[in-house]
Amino acid sequence: MQSRMKSWGSLSLVVALLVSGCGSSTSPSGPELDAGTQVDAGTDAGTSGDAGVADAGTVDSGVPEGAPCEKTQGVCAGAKRAWVDGAYEPVCTARSYGANYEASELRCDGLDNDCDGVTDPTTWADVAPMQWAPDEKWADSLPVAGGFLFVSSNGLSAIDFLRLDASLTLKGTTTLPLSPAPIRVTRAQLLRTARGPALFSIVVYSEPSYFTRGSLTPLDEQGAPVGESVVLFEGPYTWANGHVAPSLDGERLAVIWTWDLAGAREVQGMTVDSAGQVLAAPRVLHQSDSLDLSAAEVLALGDGGFLVKTNENKAGSFDDTRVWLQRYDRELLSVGDERILTVKYAAAPRLMLTAPLEEGGAGEPTLLYREPNGFTPQFFQVRSLFNQGMAESLTATKQSQTAQFGATMTSRGLQLAWHSMLFVANPPPGGNSSFSVEGWLWGRSPTGIVTDWTPGPTSIPMHVAASWVRLHELAGHQLGALTMTATDSPRSYTLRSLRYCAP
Repeated sequence: MQSRMKSWGSLSLVVALLVSGCGSSTSPSGPELDAGTQVDAGTDAGTSGDAGVADAGTVDSGVPEGAPCEKTQGVCAGAKRAWVDGAYEPVCTARSYGANYEASELRCDGLDNDCDGVTDPTTWADVAPMQWAPDEKWADSLPVAGGFLFVSSNGLSAIDFLRLDASLTLKGTTTLPLSPAPIRVTRAQLLRTARGPALFSIVVYSEPSYFTRGSLTPLDEQGAPVGESVVLFEGPYTWANGHVAPSLDGERLAVIWTWDLAGAREVQGMTVDSAGQVLAAPRVLHQSDSLDLSAAEVLALGDGGFLVKTNENKAGSFDDTRVWLQRYDRELLSVGDERILTVKYAAAPRLMLTAPLEEGGAGEPTLLYREPNGFTPQFFQVRSLFNQGMAESLTATKQSQTAQFGATMTSRGLQLAWHSMLFVANPPPGGNSSFSVEGWLWGRSPTGIVTDWTPGPTSIPMHVAASWVRLHELAGHQLGALTMTATDSPRSYTLRSLRYCAP
């Protein structure tokens, strides 16, 4: 008995010293669905962040072995109550369960860290109700200190910010006041400059006369405006498409835009500093006499320059799309030759940088796009854009289903997520057809593993306009996805989050 007490006392002391400095974990609030969750053997009371250092019993102190803990699965199997400050823990915490314990499992280490019988769980949660279904031009997200910002054009004339913590749990909301009162917000994009987060917006006004304005609004890490918005460009009362990319150091921003989404003939651009002051005056970057230009996009490059993309289509036609690409220097002066790729109409091409090959380096530009329809639609990637790089298939999507995708580049490579969608064959009589969409959420890892992340056996109710996915890397090799669900009866729109361990 004395030998066993000495052994247990020493072990308790070692465990206590190992875990006494561990921080606590948080869990998302609101309804959650943990895929495959089983009934927990105990409670989640207590975390690894409790103050104090365990005063483990020893043979000399005469302290007997602690009683078994509440949780018995996963890393908690066989755990006994630790001796802390002269008494056994009334409810076991990480001092009893060990260094691998988490009250809410966030690590992707192949262990059941919260001892609920599920290893590396997938967690869906409702983040916040929304007032309508914004499309991808009117909704964006950005990593900030302590979590994420989500911005959305709220209905037609307002801009709302949602503050989320590192677990994608809602912590607060802010509304950006717009003066004069606008008619419509046609663009809401978050970006990070050398001064901090910022919002790029395009807003249509009716007073004092009908016009459209592109602005840059500096923000703090909570999404609150800091100072006045800076006007970047103004133009006629028409639909405008625009995009901003900060240089990799955040000191310089490239701003591009087109007028009239249905029939634009020019892509214009300028550069400004992080405060919005003009560095290179607006100029025409690309024009066409016969093709409509749309979906203009700009990407910062590792050499300090920028890459501009726009889609070229015949007016009123569903023929293949020409994707026009051109490199520019930091003053938006063209560098080298243009490149044109041909893709299917509605392929939704977008630019991003690959993962850097070395620490502190910059990746190379790459183009991602989808096949919007067909018997076996696929996702494609084009690397070596200006060295004759050709399209490579990433993965096929579900048969005869349209896919709207999101992507992020992590230190381990490209992570892809998408909704695979179908229109409901027999919608309810008198219903709104925009809600007659059902979807399934899928993901692809850098190693090519494809996983169905749909919560449960049934499809996700969706709105046809709000089929986007915003994808972010989280701590512990987790990924976080933001997406929307929508129902017609009852009429509801919900921003939802998904946390999952990336294979």
